[in-house]
Amino acid sequence: MANLKFENVCIDSYATEIPEDVVKTDDVEQELKPVYEKLGIPFGSLRRMSGIQERRLWNAATCPSEGAIKVVKKLLEKTNIPLEDIGALFSCSVTRDFFEPAISCVVAHEIKLPETAWVMDISNACIGFSDGMLMLANLIEQGIVKAGIVVSSENMRPILDNCNKIMHEGKLEREEMLKMFPVYTLGCGAAAILLTHKSIAKYKGRRIVASAVHSATQHSELCKGNGDYCTLMGHQFLTPVMYTDSSLIPCAAKLGGRTWPDLSKTCGWKKEDVDHVICHQVGKQVNKAFYETMGLDYEKEFTTYQRYGNTVSTAMPIAFFTAIEELPIKEGAKIVLTAFGSGLNARFTAVEW
Repeated sequence: MANLKFENVCIDSYATEIPEDVVKTDDVEQELKPVYEKLGIPFGSLRRMSGIQERRLWNAATCPSEGAIKVVKKLLEKTNIPLEDIGALFSCSVTRDFFEPAISCVVAHEIKLPETAWVMDISNACIGFSDGMLMLANLIEQGIVKAGIVVSSENMRPILDNCNKIMHEGKLEREEMLKMFPVYTLGCGAAAILLTHKSIAKYKGRRIVASAVHSATQHSELCKGNGDYCTLMGHQFLTPVMYTDSSLIPCAAKLGGRTWPDLSKTCGWKKEDVDHVICHQVGKQVNKAFYETMGLDYEKEFTTYQRYGNTVSTAMPIAFFTAIEELPIKEGAKIVLTAFGSGLNARFTAVEW
């Protein structure tokens, strides 16, 4: 457990990059019909259980860095912070172009970030973006950098295509195939945020207030991918799969129930003080009972999984940035970002708008 408190970290700007290709869950299930029949699964189960109506996908040959570059350029168009003041760039995705170099290097080169900037990748399943924000917030709080960028870009198309191929081959046992079904909740997307020291902040009231960190590594077996995938010259050469145990969600809820009290104590907020909760977007499985276990109000949740699915490390920030635009979030609002990642890990962050 680690509790972090910030006095000097502000949110300058944010951006998302959403693929244009819309894939409806009804079409996914129609393609899965032979698999459903073989396993005895009622048609419509994916939509009914997940609540996901559609997701957005890039093609399999799209490098994650392409989305990262687009969203960071979009981010920079929304700020007056000069490049020479940006002292760090962290890329925090699960999917990557290649094993090395880091995606952050590709992005930093494309935007011509000064060579004095701290450039690196931070990969930690679905909480990578949250970890990137906390690392950057600490650097800003300590006065090491004035400003920095956190970005994630996920292309889940290769894992979807490969799992679909395996499903239709029908060579796996029923239990293994059922553990692969959560793959069909995945989508693609990119998100980026620019954090600054309050001394140069345009919006001094948009602050990261505190964070609480918990890890429950006894649950590291519950969700597994088979390692990194990467692309070379536009051709996939690894065949990724992912298996998820059904107990992942209740275990995450219990972990959240231990994390929220620490965040509450650190920032001084009670449950009633929180105006909005933005959770990692896995689907309808994160329901009222999940929030009751965590100790937060389900009615205050904002969701985007219905239209975007689970976009892995970009799921929480995309939901957060969408909420800012669509609710809209009012001045003085207290927001709790609840991020969960395979491992299990939880990163809860308090933001005051």
